[in-house]
Amino acid sequence: MKSSSGVAPVGEEQRLAAVRRYDILDTPPDGAFDRVTALAARVCQVPISTITIVDEDRIWFKSALGLDGVSQIDREPGLCASAIMQQTPYLVSDAAIDPRTLDNPLVCGELGLRFYAAVPLRTGDGHNLGTLNVIDCEPRDLPDEQLAMLEDLAAIVMDELELRLSAKRDVELESLRAAAAFRDTVVAGISHEMRTPLAVLNGLVDLFGADSQDGAADELREVFRRQVRYLNHQVEQFLDYTHLEHGELPGLQIEPSPLAPVVEEAADLHRDRGRVEVEVVDDPPPVLIDARQTLHVLSELVSNAVRFGPSDEPVRIRITGDSDEGTVRVEVADRGPGIPAQALPHLFERYYRSPDSTGTGLGLFVANALADAQGARIEAASTPGDGSRFTLVLPAADGDRR
Repeated sequence: MKSSSGVAPVGEEQRLAAVRRYDILDTPPDGAFDRVTALAARVCQVPISTITIVDEDRIWFKSALGLDGVSQIDREPGLCASAIMQQTPYLVSDAAIDPRTLDNPLVCGELGLRFYAAVPLRTGDGHNLGTLNVIDCEPRDLPDEQLAMLEDLAAIVMDELELRLSAKRDVELESLRAAAAFRDTVVAGISHEMRTPLAVLNGLVDLFGADSQDGAADELREVFRRQVRYLNHQVEQFLDYTHLEHGELPGLQIEPSPLAPVVEEAADLHRDRGRVEVEVVDDPPPVLIDARQTLHVLSELVSNAVRFGPSDEPVRIRITGDSDEGTVRVEVADRGPGIPAQALPHLFERYYRSPDSTGTGLGLFVANALADAQGARIEAASTPGDGSRFTLVLPAADGDRR
């Protein structure tokens, strides 16, 4: 909405956002607000009193005593649109001679407005939603005592709006909590129910061709075994997601552990989806980790590398020790299209997804949280067109914990 000069009022966009926040427009008549206008008219001894909300192109009446059948008027000729432009009450003792109102249709037209007093309905963050008004068709003054009462009544209107906004937010929050609790129950239930058939499948894989001397059967059994392990790993990750969405970390058991077996397991989980090669440099020392959660972290890094890397290039995993830093580093590198520079700072944010991603935006967030809980960190680097490199830096068992 622009003023008659064609220029939008300063801060109008923010003010309209505040109007939307209270969700009051076009709501049904309400006795609480009608009582305020009735009391304002009685205190000021006038026939008309209104509570208005100034919208983008209209002035909407939440309560309108003495204006039967009127629910809104256009904003442009409205006095309320002028009243919200200032922080103090807007007073017109005789509109017929006041230069601000001489040409106003409410003054010149059938209503014949002469007296108008409005107190802005001001939010705690400084936006005027509308006004509490008193109106008369006779010129008059407004004594200080009546003006003070009008300001108190406007404050009561805002208190009521704040209470309703707070109640609305409480209901929405409770609904979100209930939905989240239901989702968590479903996820936990599904995960629990999947464990039994997965255990059965794993046992059947071990029995299938156990005494076979057939190399092809052995190879097929290994594929089955990897797929069952991968499914079991996914079930455990779902449970971790549930914990982390509530700000709770899964239980950690941090102890000195060799890293190479964990890395090999992460690589093996994804070997049916792409080529994965592991290189261990100079026999690095054991690390202080929770092996299960570290497997989840590495699996996410390998999964991303396999997904984004070209099928004819292997994902390369390299394990090196850094005695000066007291850490062991696991670098997971692919030769994919790389990550845009502007995306790198956001990779570990919850629900962040790059434009070409098909994931949920949770994988790297969870991986980073699990790494941080163990005193580790994930570093990301990328060269557009020449791949990406994620490095998990873990505290060595015989080094200082960083």
